[in-house]
Amino acid sequence: MHYPNVREEELKNMIADDFFNHFDCNKIVGNIDFCVTIKTENHNLPKVSNLRKVEENVETESLLWAEAKKGKSDIYKSIVQLILTIGKARTFDKNLPPAFLGAFDAEKIAFVAYNDIHELFYANDFNWNVTPSNYETKEFNLVLNKISGIIDSNSLIFYFGNDDKDLQNFIKSNFVLGKSDTSKIRIDKSNFMIIYNKWLSAVKPTIAVNWDVAKKIGIIDGDFYLADLLSQDNESLKDKLYVFLRKDHYELDRKIDEMGMFSSRTTTFNDNQKAHNQFWNKYDRPPREEYWDYIVERRDLLVPQDVRERKGSFFTPQIWVELSQKYLADVLGTDWQDEYYIWDCAAGTGNLLNGLTNKYNIWASTLDTQDVEVMKDRIRNGANLLEDHVFQFDFLNDDFEKLPKPLFEIINNPEKRKKLVIYINPPYAEAGNKEVATGKGEHKTNVAVKTKIYNKYQNIIGIAGRELFAQFFIRVFKEIPDSYLAEFSKLKILQAPNFIEFRKSFKAKLKKLFIVPASTFDNVKGYFPIGFFIWDSNNSEDFIEFKADIYNENGDNLGLKTFYSNTNLRTLTDWIVETRKRFNEKNIAYISCRGNDFQQNNVVYIMNDRSQMPQPRGSWVTNKNIIEVSIYLAVRHCIEATWLNDRDQFLYPNDGWKEDKEFQNDCLAFTLFHSQNRISSKEGTNHWIPFTEYEVNSREKFDSNFMTDFIKGKKDLNLPKVSNLRKVSNDENNDMFDSSDDSKSSVELSKRTTPLVFSQEATAVFDAGRELWKYYQSAISSPTTPGRTVAGSVNASLYDIREYF
Repeated sequence: MHYPNVREEELKNMIADDFFNHFDCNKIVGNIDFCVTIKTENHNLPKVSNLRKVEENVETESLLWAEAKKGKSDIYKSIVQLILTIGKARTFDKNLPPAFLGAFDAEKIAFVAYNDIHELFYANDFNWNVTPSNYETKEFNLVLNKISGIIDSNSLIFYFGNDDKDLQNFIKSNFVLGKSDTSKIRIDKSNFMIIYNKWLSAVKPTIAVNWDVAKKIGIIDGDFYLADLLSQDNESLKDKLYVFLRKDHYELDRKIDEMGMFSSRTTTFNDNQKAHNQFWNKYDRPPREEYWDYIVERRDLLVPQDVRERKGSFFTPQIWVELSQKYLADVLGTDWQDEYYIWDCAAGTGNLLNGLTNKYNIWASTLDTQDVEVMKDRIRNGANLLEDHVFQFDFLNDDFEKLPKPLFEIINNPEKRKKLVIYINPPYAEAGNKEVATGKGEHKTNVAVKTKIYNKYQNIIGIAGRELFAQFFIRVFKEIPDSYLAEFSKLKILQAPNFIEFRKSFKAKLKKLFIVPASTFDNVKGYFPIGFFIWDSNNSEDFIEFKADIYNENGDNLGLKTFYSNTNLRTLTDWIVETRKRFNEKNIAYISCRGNDFQQNNVVYIMNDRSQMPQPRGSWVTNKNIIEVSIYLAVRHCIEATWLNDRDQFLYPNDGWKEDKEFQNDCLAFTLFHSQNRISSKEGTNHWIPFTEYEVNSREKFDSNFMTDFIKGKKDLNLPKVSNLRKVSNDENNDMFDSSDDSKSSVELSKRTTPLVFSQEATAVFDAGRELWKYYQSAISSPTTPGRTVAGSVNASLYDIREYF
């Protein structure tokens, strides 16, 4: 709930402040809980409270009378209670009635136009003398039954938090003196996606469709939304939609049967269209006709995330479409559109082809038949494409024999192939992602493994084949040789270790590259670069390095960035491997290490034990490699991750660090106080407290003084015998860091006998940390600490202290 655990009077004050602050909410009207009127000079009264002034003898037209309930409530019954309250006191005889009646609780507010229910108050055969709050009376249920249809079709329900902006717009449009009709929210090309997201939770669950089954045959919820959106009086208006709304049901899959007659499938609602009517009563349908084509073209935005990833249904912003075509002209010449053939084999609704002029040289194919229909509808509305050049084709599974004859002939003609440009923004899905790494998702093995292209080329492209765009590229390179590949994709193709085998096979010459923030692409999550590459497969070369043009979200050129393949260079991850398996080492923590670039820094952290990770990949932190682990964590986190460096790799260090004691010690300080140090006393013994009991006035002795002993340079560190401090055996780890030996040890910590010396900056951090620990120890030593819901432990880590406060 948006207003949890508040009393009714507090709730009324909050609602008044948050949504009706431009109005007067202090007027008392009979026994009505909440009244909204226009502010006047005579109405500068205190806010709603138990101690309000007596109603002034000034007749003021009300905008809202509402019933208020704390917590959650049945909003329908609340409105009925309000109606019975008004009818019993005949409040409308003493006061001008409002434009709206309403009810609200801690999670929602509902409105009903007074004109829609006012006839109820003049019923001659109704007993208004019942108690309005008694929901069991015959009269209460009689009113509830009578007005349920009115409320279902005309009430406006807004949920606090999710619908705040819509609620504010509704109030702004409708709470006007003398206004007799209700203004609904207009829909345009800038808000139709916001409304779709609300529709998903409000209407979609009430449509009698098995969505998992429907998705498998190409039916998506977005098609039902378009049927609703582009309708009037619950009748879809636009042709070429895949689903049509027909008053109280949907019609889909229309076709001519063997008898020459139209046939179709239908489905209806599982709640008698109640939620559908409630939802769409807020909005003015249809949008202006000038927006229709745009909204249908942007059907790609209505495709579920998993389907979008598999199909590549991501709309390329027009700013980058235009820039990519300029770069193509720079490489191929100003007359390239007349001299070259163009095939977008992952076209979606075809927006990448906007701006191209020679429709006789352009082909567009897509996996989704409905997207083909959208493109053909666009052609009938002026898009510069030929209908016969737009077709359904599964590039990762279908044979080229299925292509239109002219395109098939181009692909099979060696000279014409040299003039073919495969121009695409392909799908980017991968079998594993960040959700999998953190244990929140599952490997999508069917994303890649089930394609014919993956099975055909997996032996030469390796793990990169689990990414769909890599499958597109290898098919182009191997099966459409000598052509140009002009594509939008991530920078993995240049830098990622997982693409080393791919780069050995994909040897097209990179002619041109610009990079832009991924956030400029619709519904792309993440803070990384997307590049536009122009590859010439007629020229073969190994990728070593390349200077790319950088553009910000506004299209401003920010200069150049050099990308390196790093194929033959060792990584920082290789280095940390070599810090393991030293003589008589004992575990004090576990470090999670995934990937070797900025993108995956968020999964580089220290915790008590590897069992805390759903899919552990990393290394034990021991009493012998703590300095190297601190260097690793500090280097991974000390440089801010940006969209521009997101794919940059961390490389193996030179030997300078071995003699730089200040660098080593400051990395330890960085690690001790960094938020990615997630050591917790709740998960085991905390060996990471950087202060003694005396320094922080602890009320008890710490379970471990390992860290302060280590900082003091003690030679023999006698660690307590606890469960997560066991000797490391050669077969203990089955993770990626288990292959080093004593001979590779670069720092033998057990020989140190002198205290660590920290820089001035690190010392200041220790000083601040000491004061925090003192404050914490004082707080948990107090008899009572108001407002604390987490128990304090003398052995708390910084992670625990953050949680406590």
